[in-house]
Amino acid sequence: MTTTNRFLGIELNRQGIALLVGLGGLLVVLLIGLQITLPQYNRLADLDGQIAQRNAEIASKQSLLAQLPTLTAERERSAKLLASVASLIPPAEKLPTLLVDTTRLVKASNGELRQFTPSQTKALPEVADSINIQANTAKISLNATFAEVLTLMRNFERLDALVRIENVSLQPLEIKNAPPGTPPSQRLAAEFDLTAYVLGSGPPSTTEDDKGPGSKTAN
Repeated sequence: MTTTNRFLGIELNRQGIALLVGLGGLLVVLLIGLQITLPQYNRLADLDGQIAQRNAEIASKQSLLAQLPTLTAERERSAKLLASVASLIPPAEKLPTLLVDTTRLVKASNGELRQFTPSQTKALPEVADSINIQANTAKISLNATFAEVLTLMRNFERLDALVRIENVSLQPLEIKNAPPGTPPSQRLAAEFDLTAYVLGSGPPSTTEDDKGPGSKTAN
């Protein structure tokens, strides 16, 4: 009786051996093909990603170019608006008169100036790239009635300087050594911050080289 050898269900005769050799060669060819094509496929995938990124950058730049006329027009409008605002702001030489004006207005409103403490003049960083607008904030303390305080605030609005009033505090003025039963005084201890804006000369700077108009304490 003849015994037939088999491998993977294939008879190991001349035809079977030829078939196995053919399958092995095909497998080798497939492996070689995968080794050659896989790196190229990965490279193509990377190139596709780079091309997509470049296309997105080009589209973004094209969008910016399309907006350029609008941005230019808005910049011109902003420059005109800034020039209009600058024309309303007095020069920095007017700042030393702030103490004189404050003293005069307090006296005109029948108030009593107790203290005037300016800070150092600083450029406004919000517009430092375009214009040299400077601000000086002074802390003011005075004694006056409520009506006199309102009159003083209205008079500040009539100054040539562009000013802002904030942090207003009003407290009843204590009467020292008053006998019992004395009605409370109608005068108030008023405190507030007065910020004056001026147009500095030269390029904008955020340093604190400029000084305020000085500090005064009433006797």
